[in-house]
Amino acid sequence: MSTINELSGVLDSVPMDDCSALHESLRNHYLFAGLVAADFEQLARHIAAMSLEKGGVLFHRGDAAEYFYFIDTGLIELSLIAPTGDKKTLEVVGPGRTFGEAVAFMRSHKYPVSAEALQDSRLCRIPNNTYVELIRSNSDASMRLLADISRHLHDLVREIGHLTIQNARTRLTSYMMDHLVEPPVDDQATARLDLPRHVIASRLSIQPETLSRLLRNLTDEGIVSVDDRVVFIHSVSRLRPYD
Repeated sequence: MSTINELSGVLDSVPMDDCSALHESLRNHYLFAGLVAADFEQLARHIAAMSLEKGGVLFHRGDAAEYFYFIDTGLIELSLIAPTGDKKTLEVVGPGRTFGEAVAFMRSHKYPVSAEALQDSRLCRIPNNTYVELIRSNSDASMRLLADISRHLHDLVREIGHLTIQNARTRLTSYMMDHLVEPPVDDQATARLDLPRHVIASRLSIQPETLSRLLRNLTDEGIVSVDDRVVFIHSVSRLRPYD
């Protein structure tokens, strides 16, 4: 194992084992599934598996973008720092997803956001130049990439619409309903909020104090009970009265 940047929390970077489950997961991802076997194996020789400690910074906004990443385990927060110094969480990326790939196709090869581990994470690091060269010769992979970008943009537009139209309480209750452990039974349900509260607040475009106040209000009203990151919903109909 070779140390890359221990100050940023990057612990190691080693060649990916071509017999591992990680290799198989990467092979089945839409960005690589369209590649013929020989091309994927050629790319795989340039892919490194790496670990990132919780709180470790993978890259900062403005850093040279030489790689994009696939998450095997953990959570990575993509964020911006506003002129006021406040951090805005743009997205939290989890296992089975990639991030940073769009930069490979941009004129400015610099990361537009910062990436930090919210949990101890295991990643694959894919070199941009090697991947782009393969994509240029594979129309199927290109179409898969375009389709996913279109879906992602659609999701972002829908999320912006929700954030604009809904008030803070409605955004929070919608977030809870999107994170149910299982479907409601007898008007009751359980939600698990795995992200830190300041990250959830940022995603909902509210202040952390507002999030805490909303949770207290819902608790005082007898609609929910909160135990750390688990929310017991006593009445889904009262939580979402207009559904």
